[in-house]
Amino acid sequence: MALPHRSDLSDDLLEDFRLDTAEQFSRCEQLLIELERAPKSSERLRELFRLIHTLKGNLGYVGLNELMALPQAMEDVLDALRSEHLAFDSLLGDILLLSLDHLRVLVNQALSEAKSSDHGTRASQLCRALQDLTAAPIEQQVEARISLLQQMDPSTRLQPAQAAVASCTEALLARHAIAPQADLQFFCALAEAAEQRSPYWQGRNLRLLELALSINASGGFAEQPRQLAAAVCLHDLGMAFLPLEVLHKQSHFSREERRLMQGHPRLASDLLKRMPDWAPAMEIILQHQEHADGSGYPKGLRENEIAPGALILHIVDTFEARTHERAHQTLNKRPLLRAILEINNLAGQQFSAHWVEVFNRTLQQNPELAHG
Repeated sequence: MALPHRSDLSDDLLEDFRLDTAEQFSRCEQLLIELERAPKSSERLRELFRLIHTLKGNLGYVGLNELMALPQAMEDVLDALRSEHLAFDSLLGDILLLSLDHLRVLVNQALSEAKSSDHGTRASQLCRALQDLTAAPIEQQVEARISLLQQMDPSTRLQPAQAAVASCTEALLARHAIAPQADLQFFCALAEAAEQRSPYWQGRNLRLLELALSINASGGFAEQPRQLAAAVCLHDLGMAFLPLEVLHKQSHFSREERRLMQGHPRLASDLLKRMPDWAPAMEIILQHQEHADGSGYPKGLRENEIAPGALILHIVDTFEARTHERAHQTLNKRPLLRAILEINNLAGQQFSAHWVEVFNRTLQQNPELAHG
């Protein structure tokens, strides 16, 4: 059945449409603001998707068919968020808010029959931009969002750090198909800041991330990559808060100093207790000093009780210590082969024999990982 032209609709019906769309726009804006605080809220995403879908249907009902493509493009973005192909952040939230503003203006122009011949063109351009954004590869998402946001609102002024091209860490995460996410970006920033605490730590986080994520991939993704990445970034955060005389001590530790060193994972785990989405990362951090044979700390867990990410991180952390100077060591850089042999000799004892085998295979397939 053909839909009526809006000139054929009663004033009462058009007024109902105006009131309904005003409520829908308002609720959509509220949901987008709430999503900035809870970006993984499936309930809010479902409600937002449902409202946009209803708004699209109502546009068709009152004969504004030329505007239906814009809410459809927004639906496509929301669908990508629901399937986790995209990750929600403040940039995307601003883009969707501005899209709603554009749609509101276009609806008001059309209903008032203002002679604005460009409203269809503007809607088409924005639709294409949203579709391009949805299809953009993960490693290009940050740059694409910034570019689109500045096109939509030329008055936008982003902080230099935010507007800069993705950092080396962001590019590394993108290579491992880890979508940009505010929490993870914050964890990476903490790790990078902690590296400034000691001259021995420069570049350490990048080396650890690359090797740990590569081993996890070679081993069939036993651990969620983003959780492992978070644990790598934060596992030694507590070390940065140790007194420098302990951090740089050249001789053996006293009992109290050893207690401080062994207690360093607690800082990061205490922080993550407040962030339920990162519970797996917290477990990795708490367990990364456990040994496969049960001789580690803090709980003396055996291999089958330890998270795969913790088993991986223990190997990677040790390899880093053996091939690069650590803040609390003054040994010269050891030969690469010696470090690999040392880890292999402890397979089944300190380290998981399975993950040592995957570690060996990963270095054989990607020898550049061994040199950082």
